[in-house]
Amino acid sequence: MWNRFQKLVQRLRCMTKSSASRLVTLASLLAVAACSINPDNSIEGNGGTSNNTSGTGPNGAGSGNFSGTTGLPGAGAGNPTAGTNGNPNGGANVGTGGAGNGAGTSSTMAGTTSAGGTTPVNPGEGPAGYWVEKNWHGCAWTGKGDLGVTTITPMDFVAKPAADPFCVSGSVGAEPMYQSVALLGFNVNEAPPATCAYKAADPNAAGPPSIVPTGEGLAINFVKRGADTAFTLRVQIQGPNGHKPGTVGEGDRWCATLTEVQGKIFVPYSSFTPKCWETTAALKGTPYAKQPISAVVFNVPGKLTATPYDFCVNGFTYGATAAEAPDGPAVASDQKGTVGTNVSPDGDFSRAKVTVGGENYIIQNNNWGNPSGTDLILNYVNNSFKIASGSGSGASAPASFPSIYIGNNGNTANGVYSTKTTDNLPIQISAIKSLPSTFRYSGSTGSFNAAYDIWFANSPPTAEYKDGINGFVMVWLRDPGGKQPIGSVQATNVMVAGQPWNVWVGPRGDGPAGPNNAPVVSFVNPSEDNDSRAQSFKDVDLKAFFTAAATYGIGANMYLTDVFAGFEIWSGGAGGNLGVDEFKAVVNK
Repeated sequence: MWNRFQKLVQRLRCMTKSSASRLVTLASLLAVAACSINPDNSIEGNGGTSNNTSGTGPNGAGSGNFSGTTGLPGAGAGNPTAGTNGNPNGGANVGTGGAGNGAGTSSTMAGTTSAGGTTPVNPGEGPAGYWVEKNWHGCAWTGKGDLGVTTITPMDFVAKPAADPFCVSGSVGAEPMYQSVALLGFNVNEAPPATCAYKAADPNAAGPPSIVPTGEGLAINFVKRGADTAFTLRVQIQGPNGHKPGTVGEGDRWCATLTEVQGKIFVPYSSFTPKCWETTAALKGTPYAKQPISAVVFNVPGKLTATPYDFCVNGFTYGATAAEAPDGPAVASDQKGTVGTNVSPDGDFSRAKVTVGGENYIIQNNNWGNPSGTDLILNYVNNSFKIASGSGSGASAPASFPSIYIGNNGNTANGVYSTKTTDNLPIQISAIKSLPSTFRYSGSTGSFNAAYDIWFANSPPTAEYKDGINGFVMVWLRDPGGKQPIGSVQATNVMVAGQPWNVWVGPRGDGPAGPNNAPVVSFVNPSEDNDSRAQSFKDVDLKAFFTAAATYGIGANMYLTDVFAGFEIWSGGAGGNLGVDEFKAVVNK
């Protein structure tokens, strides 16, 4: 019998990384800087997480086609505490911007006035690579950091057909301090120049002309593409001094992590902060308050391993809703990629977010039971995955729980790994009309179950949580021989959702927050090592299990917080093509 208390033991083995605070001088830069890149990594238990952010902010230095500066990448309490935003700026005597050569250095340059004013530019005006949306306009440009071997294509957009979106692809180089970056930027108040071709710029020169934005935030239409869509994407806004080093630049740039996977989204100005990667409002700093801006920049942060990326910006504008985002030709396609690496501990607890049928889901490898001895790597496509490589073994507890879930558990990395915008969670059981769910799996490995792990709380959680707070329901579609759930058998062949189950009940035991006597009610396939339910558990109303669990302590007044489905693996991993073929869970209220 495995016991959940071992989660805490394993979490304690995963040390938070940190590094000594240090400065990166301007001498280390070539041209460009980005909003600080913290690693969006975490240590997870059985679907839960504990913060493992580490390293430093990026210096953002790069051979980009526009100027920028380094930040102050110093680790603090295991979190990156500084970094910068990149921004194109004008050369000292260059009056036109382009792919980062920036706008003119004076607010009296042709086509511009002071911050808040602009000469109208009509769509279609300006050279190739120039964009216009409402009264924002300017050259688009690209950039990259000089730490890590980062690539970006194209260098500029002079060859882009006018009707095409702005697309970039490449790889953000591996960097031990998380300081590598790739960028796609847009000047917002630049008069039409002669060309938007690549031109390196002086990081100490004045930035491009600025404008005071209107509306309540940015309405953005973007699409991730390619073989791996798991990369993090951020957007930053910055004023004419945002590219500069030191406190001058730090006080004139703000960033926000895009928490949705793709499509039309809305990012309120209040979501932009100087340090958007931090986890508390105090650490993030004072939110943006409509100071003049000169550029909008999309960036892909780096991490310990190389990060492939491929994305398009159909368009963006100021506004109040996602519906105001411009239309564009780039359309959403399959979301796919890899979760996990053999770099410990970061690779042991990796996640990716997907959107399927209008619902968000999180995929995780979660080597919680034996992180030092298990390196599961998952290949996923939309709301499915296969174990591609790695194996491990646990003792009484499983070595891992590769799974897909909805909910808000653990460190959500500022919403990147939360499904809150679509999941209707948390919700009182009594308020759930239905919860149709599909969990189909195939393949095999050494010793494993195929199970739901469902968490409950007596009230909506108000802080980060790493475990079920006040109750659990598990549904074992597959019961491996020689293994059993928490507790003891309380009933056999109980009919729930049209199928017989054995019911096990017992207390949770020690967890991440200490002793927890919360009831764990497990509905278990009566036949061991039986895969007859592998493909048949489709559109089953999970509320039927909650109702059946009421006798054992899961009351109708409790709140559902998270629903996981996957494999608790005691031994094995890759080799048997084990995977989730489909997972869906939709909470109707």
